Amino acid sequence: MTAGRMLKALIPLILIAVGVLWPVVFTGGSGGPTAVEDPVVITDYDVDMAVDPAGRLTAVETITTEFPGSDRHGIFRYWDVANQNDPGLRQKPEVVSIELDGEPVPYQMLWEDGGRFRVAKIGDPDRYLAWGSHVFEIRYTIAGVLDPGSVGADRQFAGSAGADGPSPSGPGPTVSPAGSDSTAPPSVFFWNVIAPAWNNRIERADITVTLPGEVGTVQCSVGSGVGRECDDLTVAGASLRLRAESLPPRTPVTVRAGVDVPTPPQAHLPWPQAWDRVLGQSIAGVIWVGALTVLLGALALLWFRSVLEKPPGFPLQYAPPPGLGPVQAEYLRTESVPRQGLTATLFHLAERGLVALKQKSDKHWTVTGIAEPGAWADVDPVSIAVASTLKVMNPGSDFEAKKTVKSGEKLTRAKTDMTAAVEKWALDSGLLVARKKELWLRAANAGSFVLMVCAFFRWGFPVTMWALPFAAFFVLSAGSWRDGVGTRRTRAGRELWSRVGGFHRMLATDSAESRFDFAARKDLYTAYIPFAVAAGVAALWAKKYQAYTGTAAPQPDWYHSSTHSSRGSGIGGGSGGADFDSFESALSSSIGAYTASQTSSSSSSSGGGSSSSSGGGGGGGGGGGGGSW
Repeated sequence: MTAGRMLKALIPLILIAVGVLWPVVFTGGSGGPTAVEDPVVITDYDVDMAVDPAGRLTAVETITTEFPGSDRHGIFRYWDVANQNDPGLRQKPEVVSIELDGEPVPYQMLWEDGGRFRVAKIGDPDRYLAWGSHVFEIRYTIAGVLDPGSVGADRQFAGSAGADGPSPSGPGPTVSPAGSDSTAPPSVFFWNVIAPAWNNRIERADITVTLPGEVGTVQCSVGSGVGRECDDLTVAGASLRLRAESLPPRTPVTVRAGVDVPTPPQAHLPWPQAWDRVLGQSIAGVIWVGALTVLLGALALLWFRSVLEKPPGFPLQYAPPPGLGPVQAEYLRTESVPRQGLTATLFHLAERGLVALKQKSDKHWTVTGIAEPGAWADVDPVSIAVASTLKVMNPGSDFEAKKTVKSGEKLTRAKTDMTAAVEKWALDSGLLVARKKELWLRAANAGSFVLMVCAFFRWGFPVTMWALPFAAFFVLSAGSWRDGVGTRRTRAGRELWSRVGGFHRMLATDSAESRFDFAARKDLYTAYIPFAVAAGVAALWAKKYQAYTGTAAPQPDWYHSSTHSSRGSGIGGGSGGADFDSFESALSSSIGAYTASQTSSSSSSSGGGSSSSSGGGGGGGGGGGGGSW
């Protein structure tokens, strides 16, 4: 495989990779917090937290608010499930209940930013809250909030309280995994007890935390970085309490407390949160999608193989089947109309003495009819269709292939008629039959493409990895759009396919068994040129002639080029022999002029937030915030 073909084959895979991985590169966000101050004031923020030995946090937040008007429905509270101290940790809140003024209140749980933030939208969208004081109570749990004792040990805090040392029951140093002495407690509770992104001013905050073991040193900061000391920080047994007052919007309150209990296991993912929009938050989910990718890929491969015909044997043939023109032979071999079929057909007619080809200039050729009408009686229907469209079936009638719109229009029509004629011939002759059920694979391929694109943009899919099963099916079944799907060769068609394939071997294969006796049948070299042109192996056919005779391939008598064979660059660019590229170039140039005129006509008609320095404030788990709406 050439480098160009390999690159072309890799393009779909590269695009699929971009479609799946773009959320990792384009993470969104504005790069910094938006300075928005909510008009609703939190007069009292009471937090009661309890952590059990398994590391599960149970919290009750009682938020007393003052609404300055009656244009708000309620408040929202959101939690950051990522933990900046552990990229693989996800701490998802489970909301137990929410009340407003002592009564249950409607709320909606949402995900934002690709599953990073869990949002509780609290309030009735059809009702505004009255002016004055309202009390919200939010009960929730979060698993895995106790960290190893070394987490946050390098952070500085504005104040501390409690016993010195790693923990009350462990006065001596502990050994870290690396083997060095460490004064870290067995576990720590490193948490933003007031989330860092509340848009509201908080007048008073009262926080109580109960931990599953004796509490050692407790560090606390108000604000990001080192911040300022917490008010009235006290430690008693397994509990701690603190207060803070006059907190501006987006001011966290962070505690780090050593706990004399073994660190309970935490559920980790092997990828950071930035990959959640690609892989989700479940290892089992990745395994299921991987299995589905393999399953759909195998299904696509098996289905595609079922619509392909098993090739027959191709015994070597030294002549094409009688009565077949070059386009017919190639169509039977590949079920595709050859790209140079029009050129091959005109060469075939010239070789049979029905038309004459003469070059007038680089991009100008003349096709002239030279045979009486009776000579066309045994010509194949495809060649008849081309000659009829170009009006060269009578002696003296001619067609000029040149770079004009009129010439290009007629050549385009000739190619269309040639295609229709060869398809009709194959079906009417009983060589091919329609197999419509094979086209269902094309429908499935198109459907998989649509679903793949939807998964890229997460339209109806939670993460982009869901594109992979559909991408596997799409790539492995893309060959269903090739010619031949939807038709099958009959027994007679397969027999003829075998013979045409054997003849193609003789034209294109350079081996001892496929040697052609050019010395005895020199005239057949030129007779087979139209078939070689149709199959795209004209250069190989000329090279084969030169290899076995030691002389350059001759220019046919029926090909009157202004370039003599001694100057020719070879058939299709091969060394020696006639240069047939100029004729194909003239046809292509003419058709291109017509196509450009159509395009021009069509265009004219239609023109009408992180912690600062090395401080611990805001650096724990429990990120998030809230506001009113």
